[in-house]
Amino acid sequence: THSDRVHICSEDDCGAGFWSHAQIPDTDGLLTNLPGQYLLIRTADCTPVLLLDKGCRAVGAVHSGREGTRKNIVGKAARLMQSRYGIQADDIIAHVGAGICHRHYQVDEKTWHSYNSSMREQGFYPNLDLHRHIDIRRGIFQQLIAAGIPFKNIDQECVCTYESPEHFSWRRDCTNNRQINLIGMEHE
Repeated sequence: THSDRVHICSEDDCGAGFWSHAQIPDTDGLLTNLPGQYLLIRTADCTPVLLLDKGCRAVGAVHSGREGTRKNIVGKAARLMQSRYGIQADDIIAHVGAGICHRHYQVDEKTWHSYNSSMREQGFYPNLDLHRHIDIRRGIFQQLIAAGIPFKNIDQECVCTYESPEHFSWRRDCTNNRQINLIGMEHE
């Protein structure tokens, strides 16, 4: 939905989005501390971010496209994971998945200015190397660092969905197909 809403999942959310169980509305971030509850984020050119507590107390899944990144959904999810579950930032591991790279993410002038202004207002430094191109991955990385997650805990899959024939890309193919990004916890 390209929101900045992060939902804390409960038992009632198990199976949301499948069969007759409705999706969680207007949500692009999910957190859970329930063993056996898996979080699923679908992406094409937007960037998935999976969050894992080293102590296996909670996990998170975030869909961070242009608007989610502009609204700092990743930072909100990481901070909510910390406050809700008592997790220290340096115990969070972040996996940033495949998404469109800034070379292939060109937007109109108004969108470009709006995104960059919003990022600068939050204290981030957008990539201005290519006029009217947005660097989502750079924004997400800065937001994770600002949320206290150490550099060494950030794993990046530096694959551009537009360039990769192995990934779905809405901008390249106008497809409705998506990558599935899944995370959960199991306890013995």
